Amino acid sequence: MRPRNAPKESLNSNSVPDDDDDDFEATPTNFTPTRPVPRRKTVVPKSKKGNKENRPRSSILHDGQTLKVQERANINSRDMLERQRQRLSHCISHSSCHIVHYLTNLTQGSQSYLWQRQSLNTPVLSIIRDLKIQRTYHGFSRRATAATWHPAHPSVAAVGSKGGDIIVWNHETQGNKPAVFIEGTGANGSIQALKFSGVDTNLLYSASINGQLKCDDANRGQVHKVLLDTGYCDHWFTSLDLSVSGDLVAVGDNFGYVTLLSSEGQLQVWKERLHKMKVTHIEFCPRMPWCLVTASVDRSLKVWDVRNMKTANTFLYSHLHDKPINSAHFSRVDGSRLLTTDQHSEIRVYSCPSFTHSITIPHPHRHFQHLTPIKATWHPLRDIIVVGRYPDPLFPHSSECSSPYSADKKPFSGKPQGGREARTIDLYDGVTGQLLHQLSDPASANKIVSLNLFNPSGDTLLSAAGIGVWVWKPKFKQEPSANKKSDKGKANHNSHSDDSSSSSDDDDDDDTKGAALKRKRSSADKKKTESWMKFMVKK
Repeated sequence: MRPRNAPKESLNSNSVPDDDDDDFEATPTNFTPTRPVPRRKTVVPKSKKGNKENRPRSSILHDGQTLKVQERANINSRDMLERQRQRLSHCISHSSCHIVHYLTNLTQGSQSYLWQRQSLNTPVLSIIRDLKIQRTYHGFSRRATAATWHPAHPSVAAVGSKGGDIIVWNHETQGNKPAVFIEGTGANGSIQALKFSGVDTNLLYSASINGQLKCDDANRGQVHKVLLDTGYCDHWFTSLDLSVSGDLVAVGDNFGYVTLLSSEGQLQVWKERLHKMKVTHIEFCPRMPWCLVTASVDRSLKVWDVRNMKTANTFLYSHLHDKPINSAHFSRVDGSRLLTTDQHSEIRVYSCPSFTHSITIPHPHRHFQHLTPIKATWHPLRDIIVVGRYPDPLFPHSSECSSPYSADKKPFSGKPQGGREARTIDLYDGVTGQLLHQLSDPASANKIVSLNLFNPSGDTLLSAAGIGVWVWKPKFKQEPSANKKSDKGKANHNSHSDDSSSSSDDDDDDDTKGAALKRKRSSADKKKTESWMKFMVKK
């Protein structure tokens, strides 16, 4: 007999012995391996009722074992809930909007990104919900076409009209009558763009249809300097913007040309035809000062590097829309998003610096010739989109967007009249595209609000619809006093004391006034006594 640990003998005499040093085993040419044929087990088919695999485990076990399994499952579920409660016991409720609670949950890692955005948007939306029209201006002979805020004074704004008139308005000190009024040239002087200088804030740049790019003195209301003049009635400027440093001005015209020149107009850096049709908007990126964005009626949005402008094909990015584009605004918070508005029903948001398409928000704001183009803008404190609504019965999302409830489940102030959708100012989340609030006021009812722009501090909204210009300010509700009776008693006491002091003070009041007060009191006392006597006689 061979030992237990001895190697097994080969089945074939021609087989080659194993070699421990080689990685591959040599196989003889005449070797035919034999594999044992596995035996197949005959399985008798069973019915579904008798098959244990189709029955629940609790029905297979006995009664005692079933109870043990159920008790074990209940214990495990209780332990899991207890562990979850202990884990969340150190966290604060996510419904709290307090900044300390928010920071606590954020440091513990229990705050979701969506709730972070909602909690940060909450104080901004609370101010927006309290906005009411406090100032109104109806001095233009033609509709308003452009608006801008002063970069240093949050209460100063400039508005231009189709007739070429420009007002510089401090709504806090001047009421409803602006102090500075720059008269235009009439029907051919429509103001297409306005911008305050960042270096000298007293200078106001404007581009108009009369073919001039000029700089006005906002304090005196006079023309400071004319930078460019086409000299032709069929060639005019349509858009402009100043660089972040304030030393360059970019201006576009109705033929698709864009000109970059110094803020004083002495040096022209370059002039290229960047679009095939009218350039509707130009803007520098606040995050990347070398980045310039242009939008056009040819439905294209292009991103440029002003340091490398060789030809019209040297753009960095280009996006084509379905309709002509009215505006393209960078985010006022950090410049990380780009907002575009077309001439029909689309609002797009692009992520910077890659300029990839992020979201598309369907929104009715169709355009026609005698209406100032509707342009969506950003809120300065949060990435919230502000845009006026022009309801369209053929809009596919009309039933969804015309809901009388906003994202916070509260009814908005503008209610549809006669079964029609209200013409409101809509506010959307720039990240999720969710409708946050719809703003309206009785003074702006049935008005298509084309221009909407918040001031740098974010507490005042400037709107324009037709020839009307409005300033929205938060109107906070006064809390009722806890004890009204005591307040009334104090008021009456103060009034009596004021009357007595006024009657006894000879220096402040005349003798005639004191005598008149005494006569009134004596006559009132006589009437009371007479009525009381009549009442007693009847009894």
